[in-house]
Amino acid sequence: MRGACQSGALPCATKNQSLTLTEPAAPTDPARLSAMAKTLGVTIDEPSGLQLLAYLDAMLVVNEQINLTAVRDREQAIVLHALDSLAFGILGLRPNHVLDLGTGNGFPGVAVAALHPRASVVLLDRTAKKIRAIGTCLLTARIPGVETLQLDAQQAPSLRKDMRAAFDCVTARAVGTPQACAAMAKPLLAPRGALVLWLDATAEAPQQLEGMRRERDVGYELPEPAARHRRLAVYRHG
Repeated sequence: MRGACQSGALPCATKNQSLTLTEPAAPTDPARLSAMAKTLGVTIDEPSGLQLLAYLDAMLVVNEQINLTAVRDREQAIVLHALDSLAFGILGLRPNHVLDLGTGNGFPGVAVAALHPRASVVLLDRTAKKIRAIGTCLLTARIPGVETLQLDAQQAPSLRKDMRAAFDCVTARAVGTPQACAAMAKPLLAPRGALVLWLDATAEAPQQLEGMRRERDVGYELPEPAARHRRLAVYRHG
């Protein structure tokens, strides 16, 4: 019959009813990542954004063999890993030597390197397979100036004397309690160095940790598809 719906076709629009199809959102590109960062008050140029997204995409591929993140969806990973890590730019710090404590999948260290390409960045983790995986991702994304190191942070001051008081910034995201992170970071921080902690909205941020005083506690909002309130706490050593 003329005008009848065929089996397997899209649903027919009835009289006075139109059929609306929702176009899927375009994947986030460097320009969009830059715009998302700008809503946080952070500036990242498109070439750096391109490298950061290349790293994240490589990490998600490797994640199919080695568990680096529980987040499988790319757009969620961009928000929860890349954009959350880029929030470091809110603080206005200008680090020269950065240690990412218990780096895991490479964030936030890779994002800090994207924001500060002249800084040296060390991604530290005690798990060898994670260090090998993020090293592969760095090569894939062609990100220079980032070193990977397989070492237990608690043993670092005794095993690597050159790391004692060597860093003007230590970052820690999803590593442990603020107290545990401060205990590992203190021997590695230079005088007046900054410990930067990523925290959930309700997490405790004591005024003092291991003799370090809290200098700032800054909140920010992550957007959909992984909307949530987050905080950065900065502790100053000495």
